[in-house]
Amino acid sequence: MILLDYPEGYFMHNMGESNGEDTVKTGTTTVGLKFDGGLVLATEKRASMGYQVSSKNAKKVYEVDGGIGITTAGSVGDIQTMVKYMKAETNLFKYRKDRKMSPKAVASLMANILQGSKMMPYLGLFILGGYNHEKGEAEIYQLDPAGGVLGEDPYYATGSGSQVAYGLLEDGFDDGMDRDAAVSLALRSINSASERDIASGNGFSVMVIDENGCHVMDDGEVEEYLVK
Repeated sequence: MILLDYPEGYFMHNMGESNGEDTVKTGTTTVGLKFDGGLVLATEKRASMGYQVSSKNAKKVYEVDGGIGITTAGSVGDIQTMVKYMKAETNLFKYRKDRKMSPKAVASLMANILQGSKMMPYLGLFILGGYNHEKGEAEIYQLDPAGGVLGEDPYYATGSGSQVAYGLLEDGFDDGMDRDAAVSLALRSINSASERDIASGNGFSVMVIDENGCHVMDDGEVEEYLVK
């Protein structure tokens, strides 16, 4: 089973032990933060299977609906299924209601799905963000495998590198920061985590969300921020 990350110790008793040590070691680093007029979702690209790097180009950030994106950390099969589920539900809502769901509504729906499956949970952590056109502002939420939702903070980080990433976010975040400053901070946070977390690395994926929708930055755009 290939994983990007899951909460430390979460259901490890069901995954087996060997000589008193966990048989599966995983990791990833994802961050999400607001800026004035939008938000940034960013991840690195490494996927691991035990002590092996199973992919150097894993996709961990997805567009769920126009103007709403999500970062993923966990069992690859579980998070891919959850992303497909959310895409289907948001498309169905748009078809029935002739309007898009708000970011808060998508987070609430996702939390209900996760809560309803907690006996056989989707092993994943998620940062969901989107632009609310009615309010004219960005919204960001963190969700856990049991359906818990956090939405009070302007930034979140998940994965085995999150402690290092949070240190950079705590130090560098400012209310009202602009797009460029937010992207730079997100990249610095992930880069620092990758330096200290052996399960994070192999480049960056960055999605910028604002009133115009979701924009996934290409490698050239990311490189410009890295050399500044």
